[in-house]
Amino acid sequence: MMTQRITFQLVLLFVLPACFNACRTVYPSAEVNYLSGTENILTVRAVGIGHNREEAILNAEQKVFDVLFFRGLPESAQKLPLTGSNEIEEKNRHKKYFDDFYDGQRHKTFIMSSIPVSDPAKYRKGQKVISVDVKVNLTALRRDLETFGVIRKFGY
Repeated sequence: MMTQRITFQLVLLFVLPACFNACRTVYPSAEVNYLSGTENILTVRAVGIGHNREEAILNAEQKVFDVLFFRGLPESAQKLPLTGSNEIEEKNRHKKYFDDFYDGQRHKTFIMSSIPVSDPAKYRKGQKVISVDVKVNLTALRRDLETFGVIRKFGY
């Protein structure tokens, strides 16, 4: 009986922290910074992380859209989030759209340019980190969100 109790406590000791870390949501807003822009075009600098240079650039590009969709970008024309601030709810409500957008790499159709501005640097556990300047076509992005019913015309 005592051994079972100790075993159970040890399992809890190691499993609960692992679950907590796996369930934790990390928001990328601090890793995307406004550089310049207009009502139609936005240029930002984003930090991406990946196992190689290409993966890190892709991560930086996707963080840009996460911030635009769910956070908004202070000092820019897009101060408010495009879709709403509840990221999990929005991604679940429009699952097919966001799966295609990120996994199908549709997001690249709204990127006018993506220029690495630093060499990949070593990060944690064999990963690389890189800074990328990304220019986004906001007009086309808004129109796409409206077309697929993610937002209503003239807002969300």
